[in-house]
Amino acid sequence: MTASSNITQSSISERIAEQQTKPMRLALLLSKPDVDSVNEHFVAIDTQRVDGFELALLHSFETLSSTHNDMVNIGDRLWIMPGLIAAKHGVHAHAYINGIAVGDNQVEAVTLALAHAKRLHAQPQIVALDGSLDVSANVSTTSSADADTGTHASTHAQTTLTAMVTLVESIASRCIPSKDNSNSQYWFSALHQNRVAALCYPAAAGVQAMILTQGRELIAAKALINTQRLWLPLCAASLTQLRTKLMDFSTQLNSTADDLSLLKLINTTLVDYQTDAPLALVLMAADRSGLVQEVNAMMSKMSANGDLAQSSNAAIEYKTPAGSCFYSAPLGHHGLSFVYPGVGTVYPNMLSQLGLVFPDLYAELENQGDMQSMLQTEYLYGADNSRAAQMSLSQLAIAGVGASYILTKLLQQEFAIEPRFALGYSMGEAAMWASLNVWQAPHRMIAATQNSSIFSQDISGELRCVRQQWQLADDETIVWNSFVTRASIDELTPHLADHPRAYIAIIQGDTCVIAGCEASCKALLKQAGKRGIAANRVTAMHTPAALNITTSVSQFYQQPLVENLPHQLQFISAAEADPVALTSHAIAQSIADTFCHQLDFTQLIHKARHHGCRLFVEVGADRQITTLIDKINAQSSDSSPAKVHAKVNAMAVNAKGGDDISSLLKCLGQLITHRVPMSLSPFIRSLSDTINTLSQQAALADGSSLIRNSETSLEGEPH
Repeated sequence: MTASSNITQSSISERIAEQQTKPMRLALLLSKPDVDSVNEHFVAIDTQRVDGFELALLHSFETLSSTHNDMVNIGDRLWIMPGLIAAKHGVHAHAYINGIAVGDNQVEAVTLALAHAKRLHAQPQIVALDGSLDVSANVSTTSSADADTGTHASTHAQTTLTAMVTLVESIASRCIPSKDNSNSQYWFSALHQNRVAALCYPAAAGVQAMILTQGRELIAAKALINTQRLWLPLCAASLTQLRTKLMDFSTQLNSTADDLSLLKLINTTLVDYQTDAPLALVLMAADRSGLVQEVNAMMSKMSANGDLAQSSNAAIEYKTPAGSCFYSAPLGHHGLSFVYPGVGTVYPNMLSQLGLVFPDLYAELENQGDMQSMLQTEYLYGADNSRAAQMSLSQLAIAGVGASYILTKLLQQEFAIEPRFALGYSMGEAAMWASLNVWQAPHRMIAATQNSSIFSQDISGELRCVRQQWQLADDETIVWNSFVTRASIDELTPHLADHPRAYIAIIQGDTCVIAGCEASCKALLKQAGKRGIAANRVTAMHTPAALNITTSVSQFYQQPLVENLPHQLQFISAAEADPVALTSHAIAQSIADTFCHQLDFTQLIHKARHHGCRLFVEVGADRQITTLIDKINAQSSDSSPAKVHAKVNAMAVNAKGGDDISSLLKCLGQLITHRVPMSLSPFIRSLSDTINTLSQQAALADGSSLIRNSETSLEGEPH
């Protein structure tokens, strides 16, 4: 029946007011629950009335408040049942309705609805529908002159239902509600707090608002592999066998008739993959035609270089812009190194896609700590990208460590990739200790960093350590800046004596970073005949002034350690010749010594190679350190020890300006071709979901039923 067939004389506003007199917690489900003992009431929306959706919803509320074991089905698109009944039958909601209200405007309606939901402390994501419809035209027929009004009424009712279903889907996928689903972003929540949303739409009495909160049920994650993002490995015991496998795959690829058969073919290669095979290549493309091109290019490369490689021991190194790659002399996993970048690499909306593809991991990380603070979401994930430029040193440091922490957990927990070495660029050393299961409570470092005078006053802000170094009075102004210049230390050092307030802070391949008094730095560059790019960031780290706070920095980073330390890992510090001992004091002192002294990153990379690092994987936002390592390795002189110049490779998990998932897949592809062991379960699981979805769509085309959503997991529900 339609809700309008049960309309009483009381107005919608009065009926809503009646609902507000009692607590509301109604479970929302995107598919019918498998509970035979609960009675289902179908409620159709009267599409001849502009308020058809509101009436259907109110009728549902009133029905459920007067019965004890029922659920309501609205248009076969949304199922509603009391929260207690859902819990009794083990039904996990995608979301809940907790409040409803009508106001003269959106602000008033949302505030009243939040009060009903007892969520006045929350800042909801607001989805507001267009109010251009004439909501007073509640006609029940569409005859003659009223036909256009009836059409508008039908559109409004269905649009509102669709908006509500879409909002529930957003909540259940932890995705910020957006009109553009292709650019959707992960929805971070405050620590131990529900996600809260408000749906607002025009009503006869003004604006109606509903408050929705998250449930435990998560709908299917976004695909890691799909028809727009193809990725697969092929492995073999020899180069000849690998070429044969590639040719066989090419034949099978050309025989695939549709997307479903293509994905099934890729799934076969994933299932057949052998971790211990000596050689492997990876193919990556944006669609089927692109994959054909990648296969042909790979076959041409292997045919042209294969015989030469086998006869002369010359290695094949091949990588395409799309992400396909092959190394005939893989470097192996024994030299796998995680490299952590320093301050200043974070950027707006970084890693925003990862939580949608790996919702289980993000749910676990949110239960462990405050991800909003960890990633400084207020500055990096808002509509105003310019806010990132306003971040303080401490905020940049926290977000940088947060990005590294998340990517480390992604590599370790989802793909079972374990490094043998770890090192960091500047503050990246703190990130490596926080990320690699050494510190007992790394999340506590967020508030500590925010509140520490080290980052807000000593080496940044008012620069107290610089004031002390230069013996300045409190009222004397310091204009500080740093510059990246393409110059060697030998080209700059002769001019330092003429500019005592300018320092070489960092040495990094073919560039250096100078920092200090802005005027002195500019004068030094001019005297040396060099140009500099201003960083416009105030930090005295790696300058002599920082030596004044070495003890304070060491005390700050003296943290309790976990019981089961990763002794299989070697942690390499810029301040130590040998890997750092895994004691709280040794770790804190190495961080302090690195922060407070000049950083020679070139020497750090040479040291790491001496210890056995061969594969450098940048684990953080962007790929700035990967570029530096490539330059350092390219500059290595032939006169240096042979061990230092053994073949190495650098890669990044993330890249600014690129798609988060594509960047990840390119990195994983290179690791596979270098024969680094990893779990392919995330690929197989994601591909299986995609294949099931396409199979269901094919079944629907044949007249069979289609299941709307496939649940992947449950998330602990905050309160």
